[in-house]
Order: sequence, then structure tokens, then C-alpha cells
Amino acid sequence: TSEPRPPSQKCACEQIFLEMPASSGHGFPDFGFFSMCKSTLGVDLGNCLCMEDVKAMKHTSTPPSGPALALRVGHVPLVEAGGARQSPFGVGDDVAITELQKLKGLEPLSWRYERAASSSRSLFPKDSRRCGIKHNYWRAKVVASDGNGGFEECWCLLSSAENPKNRNIDVLQAAAEDAATVAGYAAAFNSQTARLHNDETGADHDAESVVGIRVCVPAACYVLGGHATHVAQPGQAVSLALYPFSQVTKLVFEGDEEFVELAQAFFHYSVWHSQGKEVVADVQGLEDEDGDILIVDPVVIRSEAVTVGDLLSTLVPTGAGGNEAQENAQTPEQLRFNAWHPKCGQLCKAFDPSRRSAHCRRHCGLSMPNCGVGGG
Repeated sequence: TSEPRPPSQKCACEQIFLEMPASSGHGFPDFGFFSMCKSTLGVDLGNCLCMEDVKAMKHTSTPPSGPALALRVGHVPLVEAGGARQSPFGVGDDVAITELQKLKGLEPLSWRYERAASSSRSLFPKDSRRCGIKHNYWRAKVVASDGNGGFEECWCLLSSAENPKNRNIDVLQAAAEDAATVAGYAAAFNSQTARLHNDETGADHDAESVVGIRVCVPAACYVLGGHATHVAQPGQAVSLALYPFSQVTKLVFEGDEEFVELAQAFFHYSVWHSQGKEVVADVQGLEDEDGDILIVDPVVIRSEAVTVGDLLSTLVPTGAGGNEAQENAQTPEQLRFNAWHPKCGQLCKAFDPSRRSAHCRRHCGLSMPNCGVGGG
């Protein structure tokens, strides 16, 4: 390859290029394979003329045909309509992904895993399937049957586990069931908000019509084929949630986010409603054009069974140093509530009136039975 060759003569690099499978979503391998030319022909890569030939091929070759991914829906959880934004897909439906966008605005979706993996003091349990398995996310254009002989398009959030071993339906069912649980809390919360609104204005809203929390509940899908093998391969599984936006904002995550009362009140309500048995963590999403907050990929952290030893360990002296001892004796549920819900708004006080002030954490279910966290 150190001298010009006739156009009809293929050099080793070009032959390698043509025979190697694609390693990117664009149908072309990475240029790292040129080191093979050096080892095969004993030439300096700086003198490898076929480099320019292959670059030209990259820009002129025909893009791969067919869908990026062909999917079949394998699991869709049952949800309460008043708190969900469910995908239009049913079990057994075949759908096609025609476009995938890897966007910076979706990167916050991975922060939960990063926090759990990076610190032993993280309030996200790293040994949990929902916090300990890293996923990658794409904005995906989905084409599916409209039920009338035609097709319809929608934008969804596609999730795929980074480790191929975790691209299975069981992992995705756990995420879908978490979302369905959160949608149940959202339906109850929206009903509460509707009653407050109706009492104040004389309107006639219900959980579905009032401005509230809507959970984008995903469908777990088997991969049938497609050229986007870097995302998932046949036999593996990915999830699709009807979330059309190109970015995600953390609403309740570590406690230092911009205070959004509707999201914070919903977080508080879920703890209060479950009597402290469940915490809806990592509330994230965006507000839509109707004022609803669309939540995507929430996680439910369930409390462990309380033992007699646990109860005795929380009995601390109330004299000098008692406050510090009480802080150190807090359960994981109390620590999460304190960190992630720094203050209450008026919506919180509507269902948990024991909250006396924005910074009086003892009276937000933390040591009283209202929320059940540390209460009886």
C-alpha cells in the first residue's frame, strides 16, 4: 500500500473493511482495525493509502435498510388510569423503531445508578435490581399499527441494560411494576388534589382531568431483529415508555433540586399513603403542555421488616446530645425522607396537617404515625 494501485485492485485494509461486521449503529466498523494493516503488510499507517479510500466509502455507502429494531411487546402492567400515561401497545403487538436519538438531555436518567455505585453512603441501594443495574437510554420513533389497517408514529423513551446479561424480561418487569405502583399512588394523589381544587373553586375535576402527576408506564419488549445491534440483539429485551421529550429533569432526587411543589407533595404523599412502607424515589420527568408532570422511570424503595432490635435501637436519650443521637439513630426510610423532602408546601399540609413548619422534620411522619416512617 506504499505506492498507488489501480482502482480495481483491493488492498488488505479494504478487504478487511468489507469483511468485518459493523461495530456502530451506522453500519461501519471503527477505524481501529487499520492496525491490522500494519501487522499484515508491515507498513506505516501514515503511508496506508487505503485509509482515504475507506473514508470515502463511509460517506458514500448506502445506509442500512429496515428498522433499527423490530420488537414484540411481552409485558404491560395493569395500571390505574388516573395516574398513568400508558403506552398504546398491548401484549403481542409488533412495533418498529425507525429512528434512535442518543441525547445529552437524557443523561440524568443514569444518575441513580452512578450514585448507588459510587458511594457506600448513597441513599440509593446499590444491591437493588432497580438501582444497581445500569441502563442506556434513547429517544425512539416508534411505528405501530393503528388498529384500522394503517400505522401511527409516536416518540418513546427506549431503555436497554448496558450489560447484555441484564437485557431480559425479568429486569424490565421489575421496572414496569415499579411504574405501575407509582401510578397507583399518583391516581390517589390526583384524586386528593382534585377534591381540594373542587372545594376551592366549585369545579368538578377528577383524577384524570385535574392537573397532576402522570407516570409513563413502560412496556417490556422482546427484540426480534434490526440493525441497531449496539442497542440490543434478537432474543434480548428492551422497554418502551410513552415519553416524548428529549430531556429529563430531576424533581425529587437528592434534595438540592429546584423546589417543585407538585412533585415534592407527591413524594410526601406516597410515603404517607403507604404508612412508610414504600418510598417513591428519583422522581424525574418534565411538565407537559397541560401542566401535568410526566414522570418516567421512578423507583420504589420498600422498607425492610422492622425487628424488635430495630425498635430498641431507636430509643435514645432525650437529654444533652439527644438530638444528635436521634439523628444518628434514624432508619434508612427516615434518612431518605429528610434528605429528599427538605420542606413542605400547602399541598402537603392538606393531607398531613401535622407538618407544622417547612423545616420541622419531626412532624412530617418521621417520628409520628402520619407517614408511618418511624411511627406506630
